[in-house]
Amino acid sequence: MTENKNELNINNMLFRMKEVEEKSGSSSMCIAKWMQSTVYLMNGTTHSCHHPAVHKIPLSEIKDNPSALHNTSFKRAQREKMLQGKRPSECQYCWQIEDLGGNHISDRVYKSTDEDWAYPYLEKVLKEKVGKNNIPSYLEVAFDSTCNMKCMYCTPEISTQWMEEVKKFGAYEGTTHRVGNLEWIKSQDRIPMLDTENNPYIKAFWQWWPDLYKELKTFRITGGEPLLSVNTWKVLDVIKANPRKDFSLAINTNLQVHPQILNRFINYYNEIAPNIKSFKVYTSAEAHGAQAEYIRFGMNYDSFLYNIKDFLKRTHANSQINLMITFNVLSLSTFDLFLKDILSIRREFNVNNGFNRLPMMINYLRWPEFQNVRVAPFDVKKKYIEKIKEYMLDNSSVRGCDEAGIFYLEEVDQVNRLELYMFSPMKSDDLKRQFKDFKVFYREYDKRKNISMKNLFPEYSALYEAES
Repeated sequence: MTENKNELNINNMLFRMKEVEEKSGSSSMCIAKWMQSTVYLMNGTTHSCHHPAVHKIPLSEIKDNPSALHNTSFKRAQREKMLQGKRPSECQYCWQIEDLGGNHISDRVYKSTDEDWAYPYLEKVLKEKVGKNNIPSYLEVAFDSTCNMKCMYCTPEISTQWMEEVKKFGAYEGTTHRVGNLEWIKSQDRIPMLDTENNPYIKAFWQWWPDLYKELKTFRITGGEPLLSVNTWKVLDVIKANPRKDFSLAINTNLQVHPQILNRFINYYNEIAPNIKSFKVYTSAEAHGAQAEYIRFGMNYDSFLYNIKDFLKRTHANSQINLMITFNVLSLSTFDLFLKDILSIRREFNVNNGFNRLPMMINYLRWPEFQNVRVAPFDVKKKYIEKIKEYMLDNSSVRGCDEAGIFYLEEVDQVNRLELYMFSPMKSDDLKRQFKDFKVFYREYDKRKNISMKNLFPEYSALYEAES
């Protein structure tokens, strides 16, 4: 049986990672710390990949150097640690995966060996050292927090819907960290600026943009909901007028905007995509039906699936919708049904020599902690992860499935490492605290939204109804 072109060549990837570590002289080296960046312009924060917590961008640093939107003094200090072979504590997500043992591969390896925006830049990174004026090859930007949804794991700083709710009802009192605590967000100087015209971080971005656009390999726009931001359309207009054949564009969207906006976006996509290297669209879900709508409040699951298919139908045969899955405690019971929907769409649209038009990446939610899948009772985890694994294997090349739409080996591996993570041990005190937070949060969540967690997720009735 020949290897499907969509499946990662694990041996080559590990070979490239060995070269990265040998040339840098560091077993903790991650090229993403230099060449990948996410910048939240609405509140002036940044991190490299999405795993470390964000940190503040000092206004004093971007005054004369707009590239400090990425090259903050804090980030340069973390790069120095990596060059010395030390493990930055903010990168704990990857260290946990690597310390599991066996053949499990962390995102540090996936990212550092990417043949487009990471691996080819190894020599550049080593030459620049900490990189005060480094231009990333992969940049993700959120212009503002405007959003039409309020997902349960989101926060007021990146969703205007969350902000409105918290201003009306206050924080989720009784949870350990007071979910939605505006006082804490203010103390971290992370309250979003709604006046985008006078936002100094957005001004610095547009000052940096001419230099950025010359060298960027991938530019990704996130939010909020990017299709509701005027700056997104400004970027699209610039790229449409000045296309680059070696440039890749990506946009995150919840696919729940007004049909006229989505139609406008599809038209832009069809104009821009043929003239640049790639134009990728990312969306998110991690459960099925009413359960998905509970997790991602404001979603209409049927319209979500319809809009995925509508986009794939109206764009060229090499277009994709990339699914970003944030697997959490409420994903377990219907994730197999969600996988069936994914497979159904793949089998309808993956007809271009097996090209996968609906790829997915399974990450696990870490915060808020009580929404983490490890909180689920052992028997619940065991029951549902077995169903998920069995369904994936039955529809994968592992068991000889050769249809146009299958699950690929790297996706099977993602579920295997998720299983290891969900059964990893927790301290008894931590678990008790998270059980308490679970109950307090979802009771209040239900009250504010007039919905019922225990009706949709009966497997957690005991947690929901437990006495304090």
